[in-house]
Amino acid sequence: MKYSKYILGLSFLLAISTSVFSQTKENKKKAEIKARLKQHISYLASDELEGRQTGSQGEMKSAKYIAEQFKNNGLKLLGKDGLQEFTMVQFRIADESTRFLTIGPNPSVPPVERELHSEFYPLSLTVDYDSVEAEVIDVGYGIVAEKLDKNEYQGLEVEGKIAVMRLGFFGMEDNPHSELANYSDINTKVMTAIEHGAVGVIFIKNNIEDKNPSGKLSRSVKPSNIPVFFFNTEKPLPIGFKAKMVSKVVSPTAIGHNVVAFKNNHRKKTVIICAHHDHIGYNEYENSRYRGPSAIHNGADDNASGVSAMIELSKQLQKWGLRKNNYLFIAFSGEELGLLGSKYFAHNPLIPLDEINYVINIDMLGRVDSTKKTLTINGVGTSTTWEKIISKIENDTSILKVATTESGLGPSDHASFYLENIPVLHFFSGQHRDYHTPDDDEYKINYDGMYESIEILKEIVCRVGCKKLKFQKTKDASPGRTRFKVTLGVMPDYSFSGKGMRIDGITEGKPASEAGLLRNDVVIKMGDFEVNDMMGYMSALGKFNSGDTTDVVVKRGDKEITVQVTF
Repeated sequence: MKYSKYILGLSFLLAISTSVFSQTKENKKKAEIKARLKQHISYLASDELEGRQTGSQGEMKSAKYIAEQFKNNGLKLLGKDGLQEFTMVQFRIADESTRFLTIGPNPSVPPVERELHSEFYPLSLTVDYDSVEAEVIDVGYGIVAEKLDKNEYQGLEVEGKIAVMRLGFFGMEDNPHSELANYSDINTKVMTAIEHGAVGVIFIKNNIEDKNPSGKLSRSVKPSNIPVFFFNTEKPLPIGFKAKMVSKVVSPTAIGHNVVAFKNNHRKKTVIICAHHDHIGYNEYENSRYRGPSAIHNGADDNASGVSAMIELSKQLQKWGLRKNNYLFIAFSGEELGLLGSKYFAHNPLIPLDEINYVINIDMLGRVDSTKKTLTINGVGTSTTWEKIISKIENDTSILKVATTESGLGPSDHASFYLENIPVLHFFSGQHRDYHTPDDDEYKINYDGMYESIEILKEIVCRVGCKKLKFQKTKDASPGRTRFKVTLGVMPDYSFSGKGMRIDGITEGKPASEAGLLRNDVVIKMGDFEVNDMMGYMSALGKFNSGDTTDVVVKRGDKEITVQVTF
């Protein structure tokens, strides 16, 4: 009897010792992982990297650091030492040689040159590096609106001349909500002038209270093929005068760097795990929420956290025992400027896109709220498999809860792969007040939340195994709120440089889908409004109200097709 009690007591002590040892081992493992995550974030979000703006020295340091970590973790670097380069426009600015002269009919009287910036300046639609000298012609407000029986070009010979027009529309002071407002934006007026043969456009004020158009040249607006200036005066140019417009715009470029590394298990399918490593630097492109003096935006959560998680996952890859897929790890740049890096990769893949099984994108994993304790996984609707897999996750919900959304689109790099009909997931720990401010620093990172989130990500990958996922479109794939009264229900191709707006994705059940529009269709006209580029598309879209029906003209291959769209 005493012997049995001794055996039972020994077994109990052994069980406790084993449990304590196991717990100690788990705690040690967790501490080591958190220490590595902290090491990566501390460097990537340090002042030394100056906010990792795309194309900057800090971004290059970030890229080289990530490539070195991938190499140390046994991955093969693709591209040039792990880097895939792409070119981006940094900014557009009027060169000092930009000029505006008025030339009178008397050749003995010298031309009058106006002062750049104070008396005139070019607008975003102005052509780059061109000049023209021609007779000026007053076209009033420059509005053509067939359905309103309004044509201010009627009876005028504009071909080969510079069109001078006023901002706004006639009667704006008395009725600012007139239907003429739909035809009065700068983009529409410039396109109308070009259609009538104008070789330049000069905007002038209608009255002194008019708000001057922005003189900042947008780097994302596609220039027209003529000079477009704003002349800071209420008075029209004298009849019979000529004008000389010299539009010299410089558009310096920079090189962005994706970092790409591969674990080749010699399988047919590849899983992509990605995160963007760029941030917003000193707010050079004005996408900060901060309004104080110039400061480094370190981006510890956005997205040094996602990059550090990705590096840690590449280190643990062998321990998972997963060899039934190949694994491609990518740190994208240019995400903050419009998914530039992931879009470039999707169009210039370093492995065939049809070999990609699915994509997991990690963007902002470092700020799991200590009260809400929630990890959001977006994109669950992009494959029927995701919901089944996620429902089987065995995690302590008192430590971390999982919330899901279906949409495959969103303002992060997974959208570039969703548009290629590839299942995606986006791991996201939530928004916070430090987002896109200089206060997004390393010391605010929740490393316990990161650790638990990474464990969930690993479990999803393990549970999927080598299963081939079937892609499906999500029902509501429109990211964020729109500032328009209506939506066409498409994802524009922001990399498209031709005339019009090329469709990169279509939301099921929305007007474009119902009208039969297809991906890669190029919208060139909506109702009466020409669509020359993204700016023209947004301008045209803003003209319509819910319930309106209009013709939309698209180029599909070499053909022009007209469809009826109801908003």
